[in-house]
Amino acid sequence: MDSHTLAQISKSFARELQNGKMGQKTSLPFIRHTLAQISIVENDEVFQVMVIGGSYYQKALMQKTDGLIKMLSHSEGTQPPFLKEHSLMEFLEKHIDPQVKTVAINFAYPLKPINRKGRLDGVLANGSKENTFEGLVGHALGERVEKYFQENLNRILNVSCANDTICLLLSGLMHHTWDHLCAGVVGTGLNFALFLDEHTVVNLESNKFEQSEAGKIIDDASVAPGSAFMEKEVSGAYLYHHFNIEAKKRSIALEKISSTKTIDEYAKNEDQKIATLAQDILHHSASLVAVQVAGILEFCQRDLTFIMQGSLFWKGYKYKETVEKTVRDLSPNFQASFIQIEHSDLYGAAKLVG
Repeated sequence: MDSHTLAQISKSFARELQNGKMGQKTSLPFIRHTLAQISIVENDEVFQVMVIGGSYYQKALMQKTDGLIKMLSHSEGTQPPFLKEHSLMEFLEKHIDPQVKTVAINFAYPLKPINRKGRLDGVLANGSKENTFEGLVGHALGERVEKYFQENLNRILNVSCANDTICLLLSGLMHHTWDHLCAGVVGTGLNFALFLDEHTVVNLESNKFEQSEAGKIIDDASVAPGSAFMEKEVSGAYLYHHFNIEAKKRSIALEKISSTKTIDEYAKNEDQKIATLAQDILHHSASLVAVQVAGILEFCQRDLTFIMQGSLFWKGYKYKETVEKTVRDLSPNFQASFIQIEHSDLYGAAKLVG
């Protein structure tokens, strides 16, 4: 994809962000989240954070003292499947410390944000094949947890929750002010989040641009054709399909691959045709990530620090370097820096309540 096309997509993305901010119709799922304006936890109160999603869960006891949050303990384990609401509630009953009264949940499933009792909660939109959450879909997660603990254990809990990208963004508040932060997940999936103001964050994904030929094929064969175009063009969940389609097109005799990690390995292959193909696929993906980063910089009109997650971004062959160079070319007036934050999943959830 040439530089002119990338610049046009980036400008279009920035316009879509502006339209979303103004409440106009856009192709973006411009989802606003209203944060608690005051701390839910008291000074020196010990509270708990839970991270649910993927193969492993995490939990930690935190304490906020004079505005600073510190981690007191941390553990993780294999996450069981949650086919029904009750299985999730029994899991939380087992893992929530009996002494805490405040719980923050980083929930890596689609949540529609709501403000409940002055704090962020989320209505579960849907589950996944492994975690269908039957009985919970369509209900506010935090509210249901509170109800379960009150009715079954006679315990009063205050619960706040948000999805993983929002929590990733909030983790940046441990080190930076809100007006210098953004967050991105570039791995199996693709997502970005940014601050509109001190108490409003937005979860978004770019969706409006001309797909590649491989992208069109992948979209047509997907379970949800006509949606998430950018993710299908960029993320690790789909890149190996791009590789297979392009290998056939270039008449490269290879068995079909089933993992994007293999592309990274092929990028260093001694066979120049294979290496070039792999590098082209990764470069295309990184360039489109840069388009979104540059669009966010132009929308915000200031330098930003992006808290990033995802093995594709951090470990992909020359991936981060390609993003950085392309962002400089597309948005020369503003600078993007990219960082990782240790335990961002936990600290970000902690900022929901502290």
